[in-house]
Amino acid sequence: MLSGALRGKIAHNALALYAVQGLNFLTPLIVLPYLLRVLSPEAYGSIAFAQAVMGYAIIVTDFGFTLTAARDVAVARDDPERLARIYWTTMAAKGILLLVSLVSIAIAVLVVPRLRQDWSVFAVCGLLVVGSALFPTWYFQGLERLREVAIVQAVAKCAITAMVFLLVRTPADKLIAAFLMSAPQLAGFAAAMILRLPTGPDRFHRPRLVEIRESLRTSLHMFLATASTSLYLHTNIFVLGLMAGERSVAYYSLGNRLVIAIQSLTTPVTQAVFPRTSFLFSVDPEAGWRLVRRVCTLVLPAIGLGCVLMVAAAPLIVHLFGGAQYGASVSIMRIMAPVPLLVTVAAILAQIVMVNLGLTASLLRIYLSVGVLNLATLPLLIHFAGANGAALALTLSEGLGPLLMLWVLRRRGVLPSRANGGTRTVSAASEEKAAS
Repeated sequence: MLSGALRGKIAHNALALYAVQGLNFLTPLIVLPYLLRVLSPEAYGSIAFAQAVMGYAIIVTDFGFTLTAARDVAVARDDPERLARIYWTTMAAKGILLLVSLVSIAIAVLVVPRLRQDWSVFAVCGLLVVGSALFPTWYFQGLERLREVAIVQAVAKCAITAMVFLLVRTPADKLIAAFLMSAPQLAGFAAAMILRLPTGPDRFHRPRLVEIRESLRTSLHMFLATASTSLYLHTNIFVLGLMAGERSVAYYSLGNRLVIAIQSLTTPVTQAVFPRTSFLFSVDPEAGWRLVRRVCTLVLPAIGLGCVLMVAAAPLIVHLFGGAQYGASVSIMRIMAPVPLLVTVAAILAQIVMVNLGLTASLLRIYLSVGVLNLATLPLLIHFAGANGAALALTLSEGLGPLLMLWVLRRRGVLPSRANGGTRTVSAASEEKAAS
């Protein structure tokens, strides 16, 4: 009875997130082709370049709280005092990091001539960071209140989509396009306020400095692991822009956005399952592993089929989205076609398994290794193959991650078997914590 209720709650949350992902998938189908045709490749590329830089600030502001704070909220959901302490301490930490990251980017834009020429685009794209800090997705995820996230994001997506068609007409509207492309989460927060949906606990807790330091300390491994992924998520666009210009960034960004759209189809499942596995791995590891196996059986064949279809239909997809002027994106999309499957496997192993088993130190080393591989190969591949080289560097890096994760899990002895079930999970995780 209880297990059926839990599965029902997970299913409802996953369906709610799929409603949002449906909008996330549908709005690019409508908006992206329009923007690519109305804006020049150079204008669109400058926005993508600025957003890539803002991606670094988002990683700093998040500081791994998307996983660690969501996990803590999931465990403390029935303790109002502890829940308030987690929420307000996390928000205070994020506020400090938001200020530091935006000031750092402002200084970089003023000092570096290549960035200063598009300072206005960078200023507008800063809304990405503000919205990411304000909207507490981690809090909703930990409480398994993802349907509320679905409501506010749906309202925000629909409003922004309408405004794109009304306000963006020519390449001269580049700043308006940058504003609208950077405002979804900020608009979601505003929608939550308008709809009077609570975005935090009823109680207020005034965070102390020692609590903020402790929250940063406990999230440090996860932050470093997440930050290292920026070496192949945001750095590829950044280095490509510096070496090959905005047009190459536009070609790469189109292929990358289409790949991310396919990849995002599995995100609702992993987000909905994460708080439940956090609970199960803490009380019944065998049940946690059974849930992981069900997730793999559900999502991996579907995403694999999507990757195959992406290779076959790449010319048609690129033509529908960008037109003839974006033909160079076809090869980029085909090179990156395996990425959704690789990222999905890595998300299951990293977020659902390794974080919940306390193996964040090993996860950090894996991400650092993957980032170093990307950074070592990226300039050379871009030099010889341009945007195709950046795509190849991304694919190679994403392929290394799941292999290293499986190797660590097997070496630690935490992978379940018929002989040991999940009994070695706790001891292996304890060894990891002791070693770190």
